[in-house]
Amino acid sequence: MKVILVVEDNADIREYVALFLRRAGYDVLEAENGRHALEQLEVLESPPSLLLIDTMMPVMGGPALLQAISEHRRLADIPVIVVSANDRPPQIPDAVKFIRKSDAPDLLLAAIHELCGPP
Repeated sequence: MKVILVVEDNADIREYVALFLRRAGYDVLEAENGRHALEQLEVLESPPSLLLIDTMMPVMGGPALLQAISEHRRLADIPVIVVSANDRPPQIPDAVKFIRKSDAPDLLLAAIHELCGPP
């Protein structure tokens, strides 16, 4: 089973996305910020299939989380999709998939399938 870690500070959005992905057949873990996501990643037996990360979060935002992941050997190869209500932030590398929160859920699912395959 493919596991996706959803990192989003807005509880309503996080729960909606998690429910959407579970209905699509994925296992979903949730984190309210980058620090919480790193704590989960450090204790997981195996890394998730994909990270879905918001850009703007308290404690540790998306760009800082991406930097921390890139410096960690075991986590550096996890596919990442960054989501934001705004335009692509300049500190998000071009190699990272970017989607606007306003995009249709089907576009998000297509990007997930592209990066980690169907459930």
